[in-house]
Amino acid sequence: MTSNAQASTSDLPALTTEQIRNLLAFHRSGTPGETTYLDVSNPTHKAFIQTMLELGGRTPENYPNLYNALKSGKSAKTAPDLDKVHLVDAGKTASGKATASVWSRSSGNAMIKGGTLLAFNSKTGELLAQGANTTVSSGFLDCPTHPAASAPAPAGTNLSLLYLGHATDADGSTRFYSYANNAMTAEPMDGIQVNVTNPVIQHSQNTDIWIAVGRTAAYPPPSNTDYVFYEPTSNETNPYLIVPFSGNVALSGSIDLGSLTISDLSTSVFVNNGSGTTELSRASQYTTDADMIAAFSVGSSPNILQWNFPYDQKGYANTDSIVYQQTSMGNEIDSFFYFAFNNIPLQGGSTAPPFYVCSVGTPNEPSINCTQIPNLYFWWHCLAKGTLVTLEDGTQKPIEAINETFRVRTGVNGDSLAVCATVLGRHSADPANGTRKEIFRLSTANGKTITATENHVVFADAETCRKISDLLPGDPILTSDGPSTVKSNDAITHDGMFYALALGNAQEMANADFPRNQASYYANGILCGDQLAMRHYVKTSNRDLDYMLPRIKPELHADYASAVQQMR
Repeated sequence: MTSNAQASTSDLPALTTEQIRNLLAFHRSGTPGETTYLDVSNPTHKAFIQTMLELGGRTPENYPNLYNALKSGKSAKTAPDLDKVHLVDAGKTASGKATASVWSRSSGNAMIKGGTLLAFNSKTGELLAQGANTTVSSGFLDCPTHPAASAPAPAGTNLSLLYLGHATDADGSTRFYSYANNAMTAEPMDGIQVNVTNPVIQHSQNTDIWIAVGRTAAYPPPSNTDYVFYEPTSNETNPYLIVPFSGNVALSGSIDLGSLTISDLSTSVFVNNGSGTTELSRASQYTTDADMIAAFSVGSSPNILQWNFPYDQKGYANTDSIVYQQTSMGNEIDSFFYFAFNNIPLQGGSTAPPFYVCSVGTPNEPSINCTQIPNLYFWWHCLAKGTLVTLEDGTQKPIEAINETFRVRTGVNGDSLAVCATVLGRHSADPANGTRKEIFRLSTANGKTITATENHVVFADAETCRKISDLLPGDPILTSDGPSTVKSNDAITHDGMFYALALGNAQEMANADFPRNQASYYANGILCGDQLAMRHYVKTSNRDLDYMLPRIKPELHADYASAVQQMR
């Protein structure tokens, strides 16, 4: 075996023969498709971690806390399924280069996440593709290889994939984990591209696919939501997520539908709640294995595979769309859809190469067997039931009574905006029992009080939002009686229904002066951001070092700043 310095592209890292041998040995030692926690006191694990960190551009100077964790010889505490890696794409690009992508999710309080992914020629050991990525204040990391720094994958090439992930929580503790898998690239060069007819964006102003769940007739569908699923009665628990999924694909041979099994299909939804991400599997009690298989059929030609989990507006107990497990949606930023066609059986005993449908667009070229759709967005619910919203005429109504027939007072000039969406969901929190601090009660010096989930944003001044969980006594805040300051802000024990508003009808949003990502309304007299303002602010504030560094431990400052700089 020769050094990778002789590889077909000079942009790939030059690995020595010994490094390649050790990395491939580590690959063989792993269980394919499983996430494995690493022990920094184990010399083999430690050497692997160090090599992969270097390949990912992480140095002791840029990531001192990360390397201190490696040097300590003590592994951070882990828990089953706290971190998990998924292969979401692998194969060739349209130009014939090797490519792969994994999703890594952490359900803990991940302050910094990073990963390095390698793809080797399984037969020769040549490194064909490499990539690295980082993220901050997020439990979700998409790590694709770099197409520009990838080598061609010769005909018949199979890939050996190897990944190192690391997650640093807010307390500075760091976990290292690995993932190994194998992938086929022997597919035809025209690839396997799926025609997805649902879910799709139906309202042109949306950048993601908006889905309302847990709704009843008492809460009409938002005019700018692409899909809405109704329940017969108000859902007093966390909602089941529901996704319609229909489409078709042309394969290279005639389909043996009678041999299709549930193991040939897999699907999940990943909900990014800011610092943590929850993976939701299919709710098999509602979308059963038999339902999954029955949704598939052969089209007009024997090589056309088609499926239909239709959009029918029904609730989780009756819908023919795909139902996923329950979760709190109080702090959702993005949600990501994944459906893998693992081994579709063909006549004669062969199978189609794996192909994928997944959301979250990456900055790189996917494989010819990966079909990308927009991200999903299931909405936030932020303010507690009973919160009074100020209407256009100055009167107030409880937020649970607000619907699309109302206009609300906005900003500091007495202007108003139409309500275009209302959402609701139940949230519970008990910080005294060690659970995450998810619900806060804030009081102002001039006597205003709100109860809201942690990502809810309020206005510090006419142009600046602040997340409620970050506010401290003395911080500025805008109210209906003018500027004030925070008197107190505490995480509380609470169990109840929460609601939120999105503002601006289609005509208002089309205006050039519409306050996009800055729309506001008064809740109990405190000026709050609407749905889209909250989502935009949480995404952007995490990358604002002037804002974030004072809010995290000093020993994480260098690592956090480096991660922001290296985000792809």
